[in-house]
Amino acid sequence: MKEKEMAKKIIELSGGKENFVSVINCMTRVRITYVDNKLVNLDEIQKLDFVQGVIIDETTQIIVGPGRSTKVRVAINELLGASQNGTDQGIKIEKKGSNALKTLANIFVPIIPAIIASGVIMGINNVITTNATMKAIELGVKATGKLTATQVVLQMWHMLEISTMLGIIGSATFAFLAIYVGITAAKEFGADMVMGGLVGGMTIVPALGIIHLHTGQGGLFGVILAVYIFAKVEKFLRKMIPDIIAVVALPVFSISIVAILLFFVVMPIMGVLTGWVTSGLLYIIKVSGPLGGFIFAAGAPSLIATGLHQGMIPINMELINATGSTILNSIQIMSNAGMVGAAAAIYLLTKDPKTKSIAKAAIPTSFLAVGEPTIYGVNIPSGFGFITGSIGAGFGGAMVVWLGVKTSALGAAGMSAIPLIADGKYLQYLICYFVGAIAAFILTFAVGKMRKYE
Repeated sequence: MKEKEMAKKIIELSGGKENFVSVINCMTRVRITYVDNKLVNLDEIQKLDFVQGVIIDETTQIIVGPGRSTKVRVAINELLGASQNGTDQGIKIEKKGSNALKTLANIFVPIIPAIIASGVIMGINNVITTNATMKAIELGVKATGKLTATQVVLQMWHMLEISTMLGIIGSATFAFLAIYVGITAAKEFGADMVMGGLVGGMTIVPALGIIHLHTGQGGLFGVILAVYIFAKVEKFLRKMIPDIIAVVALPVFSISIVAILLFFVVMPIMGVLTGWVTSGLLYIIKVSGPLGGFIFAAGAPSLIATGLHQGMIPINMELINATGSTILNSIQIMSNAGMVGAAAAIYLLTKDPKTKSIAKAAIPTSFLAVGEPTIYGVNIPSGFGFITGSIGAGFGGAMVVWLGVKTSALGAAGMSAIPLIADGKYLQYLICYFVGAIAAFILTFAVGKMRKYE
């Protein structure tokens, strides 16, 4: 089924064009906010051939698979006459019962493509520069002029310019991530999006040192809190300021008030709190050891299945900012290994042609990049593969902690994560991945045989 036909079906089963507030997507899901969820025929949407699963929340998540999610979102927005960046159409609804992880997911989902692109490219450049550094040490190369020893080797390889360009692309997202988060947080909280970007931008200006702060102090959590405050201030002042001067007065007074709170309250306090969070997480991992890795990795598929795994992005970013790498992301990636192993076992066990066909398509996709196809297409429908796959992922997570495998950036999972691995531990990563996949395969195959699954 072509994407435009998919879009027509989804709109038809969603109560028509008038029932749409916004349509965005992440790697595998089309995320739709409706005016009235009661008008949506979720059962019929779930039955559509191209739909791998549906998660019901304030934002309904329709899982259609990697690559296809963007095409379906674009097709829906074209039929709705909306913009192609997934922004809303001016309809505002009150969000009720939203918890912290869901809010974080909504903020970070639009940024994920940029994070993945920059993360993978940064990882590739890290591989190149690491090899150049090792070669410089081996040959005893010295720094020359403005070039470091590593850059001298890169120049010898005729790769200095290429490495520099890769470095620029790789760092562009992360250097200005506070601005992007400010924009998407403003959208989430109902504030002016560009002003939200301004709030985020104020946290990364080098001149902060003059007022005894440092760039990025308070982290992304500080940006989100500041934008939330801005949304409240802006809403309050909009009621107070006369329309005749609002065009100038509203942004000036709003940003001035928030800037004072940001510099003297939010950044200092959130700087301390984020320091505690990162130190606390590292301490927990150190104390719990492989057992902690097992528990977190075994629970990661459930976060992914409910769409709450995006809430881990700012936590991983804080760890990267504080230490240069994050072990939590490596542990979370093991969920991919577990789901691939479980799906492979189900592929061998089942005699159902449809299940075999889905598994045959889902396993390579998950092995290379994202786990959702095997989660929704194979393991959850099997009734037991999701559980055994999660347990298998736990073994991979335990190995991650034991071998100290970390990532220096965020990106996709599976084999696409290899360039992200820190300290050149590529072999150790592969060991962890295949331990998780093999454990999940054995468990799933054994349970399937006991249950006489076909």
